[in-house]
Amino acid sequence: MKLTHIDWLVVAVYMAASLALGLYHTRRASSSIEEFFVSGRKLPWWLAGTSMVATTFSSDTPLYITGLVRTGGIYENWQWWCFLMTGMLSVVVFARLWKAAGVMTDVELTEMRYSGRAAPVLRAVKAVYFAVFIHTIIKAQVILAMAKILDVAVGMDKWTAIIMSSAVTICYALLSGYWGVVVTDFFQFIVAMVGAVIIAWAAIDKVGGIAALPVKIDALYGPGNRFLDILPPGDGGIFSIPVLTFIAYMGMSWWAKYSSDGGGVIVQRMVSCKNQRHAVGSVLYFNVANYALRTWPWVLAAAASLVLYPNAVDHESVYPRMAMELLPAGVRGLVMASFFAAFMSTISTYLNLSSNYVISDVYRRFVKKDADERHYITATRVSILVLSAITAVVTYYADSIVGVFKFLIAFGSGTGLCFIMRWYWWRVNAWSEISAMAASTVISSAIYVFLPKMPYYEKLLLIILFSNIVWVLVTLLTKPVEEQVLIKFYGRLRVGGIGWRAVEEKIRENRENRDSPENRDSPYFPDITPRGHLRTSILNWFYGCVFVYGLTVGLGLPFLNRPMEGALWLSVGLAGGLLFFRSFKGWD
Repeated sequence: MKLTHIDWLVVAVYMAASLALGLYHTRRASSSIEEFFVSGRKLPWWLAGTSMVATTFSSDTPLYITGLVRTGGIYENWQWWCFLMTGMLSVVVFARLWKAAGVMTDVELTEMRYSGRAAPVLRAVKAVYFAVFIHTIIKAQVILAMAKILDVAVGMDKWTAIIMSSAVTICYALLSGYWGVVVTDFFQFIVAMVGAVIIAWAAIDKVGGIAALPVKIDALYGPGNRFLDILPPGDGGIFSIPVLTFIAYMGMSWWAKYSSDGGGVIVQRMVSCKNQRHAVGSVLYFNVANYALRTWPWVLAAAASLVLYPNAVDHESVYPRMAMELLPAGVRGLVMASFFAAFMSTISTYLNLSSNYVISDVYRRFVKKDADERHYITATRVSILVLSAITAVVTYYADSIVGVFKFLIAFGSGTGLCFIMRWYWWRVNAWSEISAMAASTVISSAIYVFLPKMPYYEKLLLIILFSNIVWVLVTLLTKPVEEQVLIKFYGRLRVGGIGWRAVEEKIRENRENRDSPENRDSPYFPDITPRGHLRTSILNWFYGCVFVYGLTVGLGLPFLNRPMEGALWLSVGLAGGLLFFRSFKGWD
C-alpha cells in the first residue's frame, strides 16, 4: 500500500505549517547571534523541555526500538533507558551549574575552566569534534531512518530521500534560528506522538488486542521466548551475554558517554531558559516525558510486529511497513507527517547547534573577532549548508540505525567521566580532556576495525577502561590549571566537595592575607559556600531515578497483561517521587 494523493496533501499541509511557524521568527532570530542560538535566554521551562523531548524523538527512534525488540526483546531498551541516570544528574546538579556559567555552548566552558594555550585549542578541537564528527553521525542516523521510511512508503531511492526529507528543515533552520527550532519542536512533538499512538493502536488491533499479543508471540516463537521481558533473561547466570550487556549499560554507559554532564543539545536548552528554576524544571519535565510517556507506543507496536511480520529480514523497516499497510488513506498521510515531524525536530536542532559550535567557538573566537552581527548571521547560514552537505554524504554510506547508535555510544564512551570530574576535581586540566577524546577515538576505531565480532559489552569495557587510564595519567603528569583561573571558576559556580578543598583553602588563605604584597593585585576573594552538598545531590539523584524508572515500567506493564507487577513498579516510583520532591531544593 503506497501513499495516495490525500496522504500527500496531509503531508504538504504539515510541511507548510512547520515552515510558516519557523519563518515567522526569522526577523527576531536575525537580530543577533544570541537570539539565533539561545533565543535571547528567554525560554519558559515547558517550551525548552518539550524541545528536548522532540529533539531526542526522531524518525529513527521507533525504527531503532523496533529493531531492538524484534532482535532481542523489550529489555533491550535498557540500551537507552540507562541514560535517564545521566538526565537526572542534569536535574539535580548540572542545570544550575550550566545556567550559572552563562555560556553560549557547552564547549565554551573550557576557557572558563582551564588556563594556558591548551584551553583555547581544546575549545576549537571540541567544537569541530562535536559539529563535524559526533553530530554528523547523529544526523546521518536520523536521515537514514527517513530514507528507509520513504523507501517503504513510495520506493524512493536513497539520494532523493536524503535531499527531499532535509529541504524544508534546512530552509527554516537557515532563516529562523533557534526560535524557529523550539517553536516548531512543540508543534512537531504533538504530531509525532499522535502518529506513534495511531500506529501502536492499529498494530495491536490487527493482532487481536492486548490479551492476544503474548499468546500469539508464544505460539510463533515458543513459550520460552523472552520478547516481552522487562529485564534481561538470566538463564545463563550473571555471565550470560544479555546480563553482562545490561550491566554494561547500567553500570558504565550512562556516565561514560560524552554527554554525561548534559551534552550540547540539553545544555543549549538549559542556558536558553529564563532563570535557574526554569532550567531545572525543563530538564525534569524532559526526563519524565522522554522515558515514562513516550516509550510504550513504540514498544507495543514493535511487539505486535513480531506477530504481524515474523519473517521480516530488515527489522527496522517493519515499523514504516505497519504504517503503510495497516492504516487507511488520509491516516497514512498523518502518520507520514508524524515521521517528518520527528525527523525535522532533530535535524533542525543539530544543524543549529553544530553551526553554533562552528561560529561561536571557532570562527568568532579565532578567525574574525570584531565583525558585526549581520556578518556572523550570514556565516552561520553558510556553515549550516556546508554541514548539511557533509551529513548527506555520510548518510548515503550508512545502512543500520541500531549499528550507528551503538557505535556512537562506544565512540564517545571514554570521555564522560572526565567531563563530570572537571566540575568536581580541581586537578583536571585541558590536557585531561584532549587525551580522553583522543584515546576514546583511537581505541574505539581500532576495536571496530580489528575486532568487529567482539561482544558489545567487552567493547565498552575496553574503551572506557583504556580511555580513563589515559586521561587520569595525563592529568597527573601535566601542569595544573593556574590558581587565579581556578579561584574565579570556583567563585562563579561554587560546586563544593572534596575535590575543591585545596582551592577553598587557598581562598581562605588569601582572605587572611588580603593586605600582603602578593595579594594586593589579586582582589578576587569569592564566596566559598557550596551551591549544594554532594551527599544530598546523590540522594536526590537516586530518588529521581527511582521515580522515573518506576513510572516508565509501571505504566507499560498493564499493556502486557501484568497489572499487579505494574502496580508494584508504580508504587515504588511514586515513593521515589515523594522523597525527591520533599528533598530537592535545586530550583530555589
